[in-house]
Amino acid sequence: MPGLVGGFGKLYFSFSQFIFLANSLLLLLFPVLKGKKQRWWNTIYISFKVFLDYIFYFFVGYNAKYNQIRPVSVNKLNQLYKKMNRNINNSFHLSPINKDGSSNKIGPYLAGLIEGDGTFAIKNGNNKSTITNKNYNPKIIVVFKKSDLPLATFLKNYTNCGEILIKPERGYVLWQIQDIVSLFTILNIINEYMRTPKCEAKNRAIGWLNLYIEKNINNPKAQPKTLNILKQIHPLLAKPIDNSPIESNSWFSGFSDADSNFSINIHKRSDKNSTRVQLYYRLEIKQNYHITESDGNKASFFPLMSQIGMYLGVTVHSRSRSVKDKNFHSFTVISQNKISNLKILDYFSKYPLLSSKYLDFKDWAHILDLQNSNPVTTSYLDKAQKIRTDFNSTRTTYNWDHLKSLGKAI
Repeated sequence: MPGLVGGFGKLYFSFSQFIFLANSLLLLLFPVLKGKKQRWWNTIYISFKVFLDYIFYFFVGYNAKYNQIRPVSVNKLNQLYKKMNRNINNSFHLSPINKDGSSNKIGPYLAGLIEGDGTFAIKNGNNKSTITNKNYNPKIIVVFKKSDLPLATFLKNYTNCGEILIKPERGYVLWQIQDIVSLFTILNIINEYMRTPKCEAKNRAIGWLNLYIEKNINNPKAQPKTLNILKQIHPLLAKPIDNSPIESNSWFSGFSDADSNFSINIHKRSDKNSTRVQLYYRLEIKQNYHITESDGNKASFFPLMSQIGMYLGVTVHSRSRSVKDKNFHSFTVISQNKISNLKILDYFSKYPLLSSKYLDFKDWAHILDLQNSNPVTTSYLDKAQKIRTDFNSTRTTYNWDHLKSLGKAI
């Protein structure tokens, strides 16, 4: 597209340089606009800034490909531009999805959510013959209960990935990520944050993606649609299981949104004529992953559950039960004492839940606060009984205001 780059008199002035200068002027204006403390100024600023960002990246990338801009100049420009963008984002307290799809804030949460309620559907991810099948792409599917449709929709819109499939007759909602650019984006976001044996499925999906790029990048017969996809993705280095402390990021929040629940248990004491209110946080997952390791054994979830148990200061329990002639084996972590419940409170206050469980946590935390301020059960018993009528499976009222602060929360 040579017509976009031309001369003005004796000065060589590229379109991308114009965009860069426009960004610079906006950067200078930002403190003035921010000082007005008017939301509409900020909205106009962000909207125009995002538009200019898109134009900048599109044309700089395009012109660089056709040698319209000297590579050294582009590198220096990008370094300065990234620094400018970082300052702007810090000023607005945002955590956007970056140009390459990565985000070090939403990544841990999404990794935990997908490891809990997600599935990777991959056929022979390291087989080049699979890439030739035009009817097949790997999928990432995340299951939500129907009341969490607002969260599924929010994540879909926030990442600009996949589609929402509503299954009203089955009582759940699916977030399905299948197109290659969306698959790349989600894999890039969660790549370094997975903690369970399901990490191997993520790495197989990355293997498929890298083979797709390898097969098509130098293919002279590649279709325009394929070439457009290749402009938006790049090879990924598959990362191993994350062993950082549980409390170091929002992974535990995403995993809890998938596989945990909060309980307010009210019962009569057996030895006294009084009532007791007990608060529980419970996390339960299956014991083994379905893929067999090199030693012939199935990968266990125990190391992860042990790490969570150590963080909370509680014991990991093993549970077995039979349902319709099928046996299920799981590991369970339960927080019920004062110390572990305070850790739960601190963690989810720092890394909030995003599903409707956030509402259960807020009610649970309210009773915990009442307990800590007054140990006499009768002082908060009526409040606990009232909360239980609209809590967990009995909940009928929902408020999704917490999703509006996603940029600050994760």
